[in-house]
Parts: sequence; structure tokens; C-alpha cells
Amino acid sequence: MKTRNFKFQISDFKSQILSLLVIAALAIDFGMVLKARVGNATPSPTPKGNEAQSASAVAPSNSGSYQAVVTILQQKCFACHSSAAKMGGFVMESYQTLMKGGKHGAEIVPGNSAKSRLVLMVEGTVQPRMPFGGNPLSTAEIATIKRWIDAGAKGPTPGEAATLKPKLNIPDIKPQVPENSPVGSVAFSPDGKLLAVGGYKEIRLMDPASGKVLKTLTGAAGMVRSVAFSPDGKELAAGGGLCQRWGEIKLWNLQTDKLLQTMQGHHDCIYSVAFSPDGKLLASGSYDKLIKLWNPATGKEVRTLKDHIDAVFAVAFSPDGKWLASGSQDRTVKIWDVASGERLYTLSDPLDGINSIAFSPSGNQIAAAGYDKLIYVWNLTSRGGTLAQSLIADEDSILQIAWSPDGKEIITSSADGSIRIRDAATLNPLGMIGNQSDWVEALSISRDGKWLAAGRYDGTLSIYRMGSLQQVVGPLLAFQPYLPLQKTGRVTTAQATTHPRRTEN
Repeated sequence: MKTRNFKFQISDFKSQILSLLVIAALAIDFGMVLKARVGNATPSPTPKGNEAQSASAVAPSNSGSYQAVVTILQQKCFACHSSAAKMGGFVMESYQTLMKGGKHGAEIVPGNSAKSRLVLMVEGTVQPRMPFGGNPLSTAEIATIKRWIDAGAKGPTPGEAATLKPKLNIPDIKPQVPENSPVGSVAFSPDGKLLAVGGYKEIRLMDPASGKVLKTLTGAAGMVRSVAFSPDGKELAAGGGLCQRWGEIKLWNLQTDKLLQTMQGHHDCIYSVAFSPDGKLLASGSYDKLIKLWNPATGKEVRTLKDHIDAVFAVAFSPDGKWLASGSQDRTVKIWDVASGERLYTLSDPLDGINSIAFSPSGNQIAAAGYDKLIYVWNLTSRGGTLAQSLIADEDSILQIAWSPDGKEIITSSADGSIRIRDAATLNPLGMIGNQSDWVEALSISRDGKWLAAGRYDGTLSIYRMGSLQQVVGPLLAFQPYLPLQKTGRVTTAQATTHPRRTEN
């Protein structure tokens, strides 16, 4: 049996492995003691002699400044006091959160280190001594923090960063066997002449008629989980980022291949991006539970929408651009007013997390699907939504849902290895493409409604003709596989200019 979070255990397998490596690296960098504790364990002794001299060397030359304190916090405290961990409710990621404190109130009293709880805990005067379970701070490090506090605990200067970024020593692990990047996202251009395919650290732009790769856009951080063309087809947005570190949107001009913007603001990876119909806004949904609206022309954040209590996996603008819909693992779909950022209402009928949403072409209905195997369709007004119909549609979690441009069909992909086409008015089955070689985690329908692109977790891609459901392109490998370490000590990728064809199981 698959658990309800099985999609993300598998779909983000590489990201989760990376996260484990990050945690391990943090554990090493921050001096945490990774051993079983039996009985009453005693704290590690304070470094003496050469150890103390070594620890003192960590203190920067500008000892007593905010940046000197930041260096110490990054190395010794950030693992437990990031926005992801929030131990004791105390987050040290920015000057503002550092001064705000945690569940005990302010941890720092500017001008008085003797009364600052932060100092008392790193000295061991207040238990438990911090860093918890790790080596105590050196005398020099504690002195640096005390000098900064006694001097008024001033924030960063105009030229310094206000937000703390962890300096991670992540192992560079090379593949030991040939490895294909999963297809994380697909999207047809408005004119149907391009198919964007997102994978690990890159996007391929393909000719959908032949499957030929026309160009490759590189430089993305981690898996590209969502791609979206601007309404005029001249720009492409790619959403992704690094798990538990940051979300990232890259925006390219497709006529010049120039990278226009790199937008960061989320504290975890992005799962969905969408352009507004007029192209003036770009929406993003992230694992950090937030939705952000961006100005693609400037790369600046316009607004943050907060109301979900779990990861946001899907965002979509209504056809008229007045509403934004969001689907979340918190089992809800929310409808937002784009102009004001106000949440209009919440659709809470789902029994489990939502993976994907799609507006009808008319904009007066929205469909959603996810872990509970059901398709939900609601009628929408400015005042609320009513459930029009729901159906147990698949034998396992539904991964993606799309509404055909003519409004007549709803298409889903499922963890049961199928793509299903249903009548949008009744949800009655019209057809099925079964025996997929792996989960179809990416779906896109061309704007003319003639073609359906399907990207799989095993890295293969197919294009089907809507109506007959005949496969016209593929299955082919969307990305060149990463190959094991060669004798030269370098990691290479396949150099073939055409993709090998794969046979469906």
C-alpha cells in the first residue's frame, strides 16, 4: 500500500537525498554530536589548550560586529534555528527574527549581554546549554557575541546582508550508475511550435512534431518542477529551487536566450508557476506554504499570499485574470482576488492533499485532484464555490489534471500508471492510455487541443494525438543521462545529438 505522502517520497527522491546530505553536512559543520545517548550524557568539555586556540581562530577579525556574530551563528546555531527547524520558536535567518526572539521572548537585550538569554544559554548559565548536543562555543566566540550586544546589538550596515545564509559543505556525490533526470514539467508554447521540458538543472525546448531538441536552457537550481510560457510566447519561466533551502524562478527571453530574471523569496522549493493572462504577473506556489506574486518585468515580489497550512503544489489564474486558485497538501483549494490579494473563499471538500488544479476555459469552474484518487469540480462565483461533482477516478493518487481548451474533456495522470480522459460535464470515461513506464508527473495540452504531452519520472517523454490517443512522438529520453565517474575523474553526459527511443513496458 502507498501512503498518502508516497508521491513526494518518490517524486522528490533526489531532493530528499540532497536534504539528508545537507543535514549531515550541517551536523558536521555545526559540531553536533551524532551518537546514541544512553543514560545521563554529559556535555562535551570546553576546549582547552590547542583546541581553544583553534576555536579562537574562528572569530573573524572584525570581532564584535554583526557580521562576526552572523559567522558564528551560521556555523554553530543555524541547524536548529532556521525557519525550517524553528527550535524554541527562535529563528536566526535575519536580523529582524534574531532580535524578535522565540517562545521565551527577546533573546537579546541590546546594551546588556549579562541579561541576554542568548548569552546565558551559550555560557551554560541557563540550561540546556547551547548549541544543544554540540560542542560549546569557545571563549572567543562568546566574547564576540557579548561585545556586539554590549555595543547595542546593531544590525547590518547598508552594504551587508540582513538575511543569514547558511554556508553548507555539501558533498559532491557522483553517480555510480547511469542516471536519467525525471521529467518534472512540460508546457506547450501558445502557438504550439515549442514544447518546454523541465528536468534536473535544465530545460529542453523541443519541436513537438519530431521530438528534436532545439535548444537547452541551463543554470536552474535543482529540479525544474514547473514551466510556464508568457502569453505572447516570448518568455519562459521555470520554477524549482533547492529543497529546504530556497525556491527559485528563472525567466528567459526565448528570442535571445537571455536570462532576464532570477527571482528568489520562498524558503523552500517551488512546485508551480503561472503567468497571468495579461503577462504582467507571475504566481508561484511553494513547499513553504506560501504563494507569491511577482512582476516579471522587474523580478520584484509584488505580494505574498498566506493562508495555507501546508505545502502549495498548484497555482492557476482564471482565464480573465481576476482570480488566482491554489491547491495544497492541506486538503484545500483557495480562491484569491488578484487585485487585492484577499482570500475570497476556501473549497474544503477534498479528503486529502491536492496535487493539481485546472480552471475550465470559461473560468466558472475549477477541477482539482490529488491523494484521495478523486476528481472534484466546483462551480465558482465571486462569493463562493459549490461542489458540482466528484468521482473516484483512479486506482491510486492523481498526479496531474488538465482541462482541454474546448472545455469538453478533463485529463488526469495517476500513480496507477495511467492517463485517463473523461467527459468534463459528467466525468464519464472516454479513453485511457495505460501501461505507462513510470508515473506521469507532467501533462500539457496544446492550445489548439490537438496534442497531449506526457513526461514521466523515468525521464521519458511522449506526445499523443488527442482524439485517437495515438502516440506520435516517443517514448524518448528527454535529457542526456548522467554517466558514472570515468577514469579521467570527470563526470560526463551522453554526447548523442538524438535521443534513444525507449520501449514501453
